[in-house]
Amino acid sequence: MKMFVLAGRLIRQIAGDKRTLVVMLVAPMLIMSLLYFLLGNGVTIAKIDIVSEDYIASEAMQDVAEITLVSSEQEAIDRLENGKSDGYIDGDRFVVEGSDASLTALSKRAFMQYAQEQKFAEMPPQLAAQAEEMMVMPDVEYFHGSADYEQFDFLAASMMGFIIFFLVFLLAGIAFLRERISGTLDRILVSSLRRSHLVGGYFLGFGVFAALQTIVIQMFLTYVLKVHTGTNVPLVMLINLTIAGTSLAMGTLFSAFARNEFQLFQFIPIVIIPQMMFCGIISLRETPQWVQYLAKIFPLTYGADALRNVMLRGAGFQDVLSDLLIMLGFTLLFFFLNIQVLKRYRSL
Repeated sequence: MKMFVLAGRLIRQIAGDKRTLVVMLVAPMLIMSLLYFLLGNGVTIAKIDIVSEDYIASEAMQDVAEITLVSSEQEAIDRLENGKSDGYIDGDRFVVEGSDASLTALSKRAFMQYAQEQKFAEMPPQLAAQAEEMMVMPDVEYFHGSADYEQFDFLAASMMGFIIFFLVFLLAGIAFLRERISGTLDRILVSSLRRSHLVGGYFLGFGVFAALQTIVIQMFLTYVLKVHTGTNVPLVMLINLTIAGTSLAMGTLFSAFARNEFQLFQFIPIVIIPQMMFCGIISLRETPQWVQYLAKIFPLTYGADALRNVMLRGAGFQDVLSDLLIMLGFTLLFFFLNIQVLKRYRSL
């Protein structure tokens, strides 16, 4: 009987906590729905530009690539740099973007099909079929990266950003929550200290350890796990510190709505997991348009994009400045919201 009394108490307790019910019932459906749209639309064809005015793609070619005719090699290069194509063909030259191993493999299939069509177009079908069996892959030039790039090299940039974002979020959230639970925050709030100075002080204090954590993570991934970071390691560090700053501001903000660590962890399925889904670990290229727009509201989307551009494509500071400014904008937004949330505690 006592067992049923205890069970009944726990059931009433959980049923009365709306946040727990949302995490248990709504969050799984939200996550599974996002995975359905993300994983159900994998990349199956490459985007290939051909410098030509009269090329007509065969059905076999259309099965492996989305073909765009361009007027010059410079136009093809511009489209490649802007992410509008995965590679281009200019006469006998086959150039692949090269940073994503999976897209490189798809591009090579298209190059192979094109080379076969051009070489055996005038042969009798029987002889062409025999020659195709002996056809070797044409020489491919890499615009970025190299033939040594593996899929993990492409994913590592997004994974690095996500690990930093996630761990700093926990560090900031738990630390700020303990300040409230211990009563330290209440004692500070009764003083004459301005809310902006209070938030700034916490931000700087937690920021020291967030920065230290970020440096340790990057150094471990770079020098122990040998993750490819390109040549501009200081810029990679700057991006990671920007990601950490945004996560720090977000962690302190959401901790204000939690009464204990368990409630803080309840934000992970809603706040953290979507960051992982939309930061580039899962390709969004062939997902519905609304999914791609949805990715724009998550800060890590911009941080991971900057990391990929620097680590895989050799981008410089000017190339990623817009991403850094957007991340800074998110940080300032969360900083301002933190100040507003503290009004509730000072008025209590």
